[in-house]
Amino acid sequence: MRQMEMYHNSFESSYREPFGAAPRGSAVTLTIDVHNRYHVSHVILHYILDRTDDEKTKEMDVCSEEHQRTSYETTVVMPDTPQLIWYFFEVILEDRTLFYGREKSFESGEGKVYDHIPPSWQITVYDPAYQTPDWWKNATMYQIFPDRFYAAGDIEPEKAPETSLIHAHWENEPVYIRNERGEVIRWDFFGGNLKGIEEKLDHIESLGVTVIYLNPIFEAESNHRYDTGDYHKIDPLLGTKADLESLIEAARKRGMEIMLDGVFSHTGSNSIYFNREGKYDSLGAYQSKNSSYYSWYTFHQYPDDYDAWWGVGTLPTLKKENEDYQNFLVHAEDSVIKTWQNSGMKHWRLDVADELTDDLISQLYRQLKSKDESSVLLGEVWEDASNKTAYGKRRDYFLGGVLDSVMNYPMRRILLEFIKGEMDAPTVHRRLMTLGEHYPKQYFYAVMNMLSSHDVERIKTMLDDFLPDDLAEDEKEDLIISQIKALSLLIYTFPGVPSLYYGDEAGLSGGADPDNRKPYPWDKEDQELLKWYRQIGQWRKEHQALRTGNWKSFAYDDDVFGFERWIRDEVDHFGSEASDEQLIYLFNRNLRKKKEVNLPIQKGKWQHLENKRRIFNAKNNVLAIELAPCEGMLLRLMQ
Repeated sequence: MRQMEMYHNSFESSYREPFGAAPRGSAVTLTIDVHNRYHVSHVILHYILDRTDDEKTKEMDVCSEEHQRTSYETTVVMPDTPQLIWYFFEVILEDRTLFYGREKSFESGEGKVYDHIPPSWQITVYDPAYQTPDWWKNATMYQIFPDRFYAAGDIEPEKAPETSLIHAHWENEPVYIRNERGEVIRWDFFGGNLKGIEEKLDHIESLGVTVIYLNPIFEAESNHRYDTGDYHKIDPLLGTKADLESLIEAARKRGMEIMLDGVFSHTGSNSIYFNREGKYDSLGAYQSKNSSYYSWYTFHQYPDDYDAWWGVGTLPTLKKENEDYQNFLVHAEDSVIKTWQNSGMKHWRLDVADELTDDLISQLYRQLKSKDESSVLLGEVWEDASNKTAYGKRRDYFLGGVLDSVMNYPMRRILLEFIKGEMDAPTVHRRLMTLGEHYPKQYFYAVMNMLSSHDVERIKTMLDDFLPDDLAEDEKEDLIISQIKALSLLIYTFPGVPSLYYGDEAGLSGGADPDNRKPYPWDKEDQELLKWYRQIGQWRKEHQALRTGNWKSFAYDDDVFGFERWIRDEVDHFGSEASDEQLIYLFNRNLRKKKEVNLPIQKGKWQHLENKRRIFNAKNNVLAIELAPCEGMLLRLMQ
């Protein structure tokens, strides 16, 4: 019996059944324990419908009585309209009223007693008719910044924008050349191209990759190409439409898919559509109010005062609700999406998804699925995608029919705070369980898990910044490699799609943009890391439990975090046929101390997957393991 005044734990099925998100129209049973020292008159469940802000109440019934506590229970039928439900408890005593709610507004699990309206637990009510594609839940991703990956053939300077600086040496450091106002006046290019990616498919395939995500490839002025000049044209420096189609087909033959970056919130000022610089043979919105593109943009004082992404004048913002723009992007016979679908492009990552309307995202989603249901639409979202609010509106990303996946930046933040010592293992457990509770399982197993990307510092550099200054350089390097191995192993064995940012497997470092976009160091890779990433990519392919198996996390102490992955009775977490297996991941984040871990396990021999000669025997219902400082390991139950 719990020695607490009141108790409800949203992670435990005895208090919330079933766990996590709930299909629309389904029933959820909620239970709370109240210590018998209280003289209880009534226990009331309060639940609020997010769509209407309508608060409802239900009196809870006594379901069990013991010497020290009484349990109260009620069942709530979820609404037919997908949305969030918020709930807390009111306990009416003879002399006063108390409340029980979440201890922290962003963290589920246990709660605490309040004398006022408390933070509420969340239930995500979703439409189960929408499923994320099976192949995607089993995928492993490789992200490429195209200009910096590999150059096949000689760069052709005449195909570069006039404002370009073309590097003569692949090993050069990327730079921004700015004017006195901080604006980039010359963009540097290294010459990476689509043919280069195709030539390096052997390398990519060796990493166990099944989907390649490319940062923008359409014609643009900058090297990052988030300032689109023409959505219907591949940037000449990268190649041609035929080159893209060849890459798609070559990847397909190896069991790999290609995903493009869709920058649909804004265009470049130097574009067919806006044409501020007058470089295109078109009548742009900046040039004339008679332009067919004029209605796509918001002008306050024509032509120089207009809405732009984060106020950057070279990125004029598009009106996402404009019907003409929607037809151009989605519905017309030669729309952007249909054009590239005809070239075999099925999958898109949406840049700044928060700045697109859910309606437009849904239109994109429906068009992709109408051609091929296995298509994937992934959104750039930096927060918990289940309860994200942007521009005054709750977003519907994971309620069904909007997105298939998001970038899992919340998980990345959790892991880095754990490494840095700003969060202990029990908090890591609660935060990750909270995401698992908030996200319908179709989406929890489909999110993009990453350590690095083009928008953040590379993991190697971040870890170096975290380490204390009193460590010797060789000790620092060893610890960083151990941490990289432990963290990468975690994302490759955790539910979701692991994503490897090009060059991380080679030991590439990099701080803030543009340092995080260095050229790939061909023939100068860190061989230990390269071998490691190939190994964990292979483990993910070999063990279905690491992809669609059940998952349960735990904290052994403040420093040791772990989780189990398993398949039993030859059925995975989604009811599909699979082979039985059981694996355990463990990570000791402590920089200086070994950790003795004693796990309560009934029996069995467990094999260390990296060093198969290491076998651990469970004795007296305990599995004893020693973890070195910063060591992560994966154990498999031997059959």
